[in-house]
Amino acid sequence: MRLTKIKKIHLYVARHFLPMLLMTVFICWFVVLMQFMWQHTEDFVGKGLDMSTLLQVLFHAALMAFPTALPLGVLLASLMTFGGLGERLELLAIKSAGMPLHKVMVSLFVICVVLGGGLFVYLNTVMMESQVRFYQIAFSARQKQPDLEIPEGSFYNGIENYSIFVKKKLHREKLLEGVLIYDLSQGFQETRIIRADTGKLAMDISKTFLTLDLYHGESFQQLKKPISPTSEEVTYGEDVPDSYFKEEFKYKQIIIPFDANFSIQSDEGLRNQFVGKNLWQLTRYIQDTARYALDSIGMNNADNALKSVDEVTDNLSFSRRDTSELGIAGYHEIEKKATKKTVSIDSLIHSMSPSEVAEAMSEAAERLTRLRDEADFMFNEYDWQAYFYRTHDQERHRKFTFPVACILFFFIGAPLGSIIRKGGIGTPMVASVLIFIVYYMIDTYGYKMGYNGEWPVWIGMWLSTFCLLPLGAWLTYQATRDSASLNLDNVAMRLKTFLSRNRSRDLRIRELILHPLSDEKALEVLGITRRKLHAIEENPFWKKGTFRHKYLLQLNEQYRAAYVAVELMINKLLDRRGYELPVKLAEIPPLERSFSPLVIKNRLLYGVFLFIIPLSLLFICYLYIRRRNQRKKLLEIKRKLSEVELLIVPEMSVSMLPE
Repeated sequence: MRLTKIKKIHLYVARHFLPMLLMTVFICWFVVLMQFMWQHTEDFVGKGLDMSTLLQVLFHAALMAFPTALPLGVLLASLMTFGGLGERLELLAIKSAGMPLHKVMVSLFVICVVLGGGLFVYLNTVMMESQVRFYQIAFSARQKQPDLEIPEGSFYNGIENYSIFVKKKLHREKLLEGVLIYDLSQGFQETRIIRADTGKLAMDISKTFLTLDLYHGESFQQLKKPISPTSEEVTYGEDVPDSYFKEEFKYKQIIIPFDANFSIQSDEGLRNQFVGKNLWQLTRYIQDTARYALDSIGMNNADNALKSVDEVTDNLSFSRRDTSELGIAGYHEIEKKATKKTVSIDSLIHSMSPSEVAEAMSEAAERLTRLRDEADFMFNEYDWQAYFYRTHDQERHRKFTFPVACILFFFIGAPLGSIIRKGGIGTPMVASVLIFIVYYMIDTYGYKMGYNGEWPVWIGMWLSTFCLLPLGAWLTYQATRDSASLNLDNVAMRLKTFLSRNRSRDLRIRELILHPLSDEKALEVLGITRRKLHAIEENPFWKKGTFRHKYLLQLNEQYRAAYVAVELMINKLLDRRGYELPVKLAEIPPLERSFSPLVIKNRLLYGVFLFIIPLSLLFICYLYIRRRNQRKKLLEIKRKLSEVELLIVPEMSVSMLPE
């Protein structure tokens, strides 16, 4: 009987989850697709692509955006499902029946695991083919000539080797007025300049060339000198125009090569890249090809470096090194004698003639330049192979990070929804988008660090998962113990209390006082409170801004003692008769229990935290800003205490009151 009840609850929760999942995935899919297409707008806009090609681009882009949209959809759907159950008190009824939250989540967990497995298969099959097809069309579109749209009043350089200026376009007559053409097809030295009053531009049926009919104009072209094998121009490489050609015409036709057709490039190169390989092909490439290539290049570079050192050592000698035993022994003997004697470089330079010094310097510079070029070549070769290794390894890890993200986001969305208890699409959408933005930013940062070789690839690819995994575990723990710490009403109340500057106390006047507090006791309590506040003012961080761990911990303890003293003082002073004193006590600003709860108590962990520079700088700025604000509050409390003292003993001067 109990098993049947559990199954019905699982089916009930699943029936709520699946429709929301379809809706949220579709919404997130559309948003991610628009963001993805916006990044590649320049590749397709203005290229004259037909509708079928654009639909192919949109189709394959949608398939590429789906793995990013699915985890976000799971997060939003799980948050909406459990938020709706909590808002309608259905989750409370299920728990009251003796079924804990983790058992309610079992059915949806199984669904998310199935979704993760399906996404893994999708990434190895559909995603791979879609990436190849999308980038095949994108690279082909980049090579295509842009649409011919000549503007008025400015030069148009969209045609290779031609620059065209049109003063005015007559759309009704389909004519161009005030045409000026710079023809650089024969080289810069033989530039042809054509000017015409009017012209007409047309494209042939095959879309391979343009026909430009010009009326009433002239052309001017520079001509080179005739070059002969014995001329001085050949000897000195001069290329000076000798004459020009000028032509006046009433009608002239110019043929300009312009291929406006769109042709798809071969996908063979893309299928050999990481975008066209599945998990097994990527693993085989990394283990068999990439690592072997890196090791081979590294060994070759090391051997070449050692050979270069030996070559430089040999070149420092005017004679070839003697490799016989006697020669080697003599070489070591000379080396020992040379190390015992100090030789000044300046004395060696002065012993040589200026021509010998210049020759030696020139030869040394040539050797250093050659060694630098060889080192740059070896570095670039190794870096190129390392780039292939990193991209393939990143793509391999990507096939696992997306499926794991589906499960991770479920363990964030489901417990968070049960805690905030808000259904619908408003609050869950805001919460899920904020969480996903954090995930996306961390994931992009890790991807870039791994892509550039700053971090190991696996750290960069799994960084976002490692960062959000503690959040999912903590939310699941809070939800299973029915914690209301993240309830929206409680959070809103705490935030309102935290942001409110003019907070007042809600004090009630005691109608029945059995033992009224005497003036002496009241002044004694005030004196204790003042001493606690004075201890805060004497703290080195509070007084001078000395930033040390022990002073911060001491300040928290002093704050706690002052808080207890202020609350105890107010509680005791309410035992005095009259209506003025409770009103004045209500004006005393509430004091926090500690100066900053963010101070880490463990000194070692605190020292490690300070090395995390972005967070530590924000923390330090927060402490000094809080110190400035709390100083104002402390002065206000002391001023109110003085007013309270005057109400207790009005005939006494404040300066005569006990400290």
